[in-house]
Amino acid sequence: MAAMMRLEAGRDPLNRELTALIGELSTRSRRFRADWAGHDVHEHRSGVKCFRHPEVGVIEVAFDVFEMPGEAGLQIVTYSAPPGTDSAEKFPLLASWAATGRGRGGTARRARGRALP
Repeated sequence: MAAMMRLEAGRDPLNRELTALIGELSTRSRRFRADWAGHDVHEHRSGVKCFRHPEVGVIEVAFDVFEMPGEAGLQIVTYSAPPGTDSAEKFPLLASWAATGRGRGGTARRARGRALP
């Protein structure tokens, strides 16, 4: 995480919110301090992300980042879950809830996913 934050800090060194976050993480996390001191810079172009949905639980998706030629800073990010996995089976359920505006138990809900560290 520190390597990705260092990359973003280099892109936008006057970003006060990012600077404040880096400062806070540095004071609270020994691991972050060590990683930050390593001066590594890294950009994730592909990998796996995990999200915790409040009703269906953990959803794992693969992601790929594609740069748009001729459009500096513009990216397309794709997410996919391999067919037959637990995560893939959760998407039709979430889609049906989104289409009807209903959550589990018949009550109207607004689904909010949260990325896991």
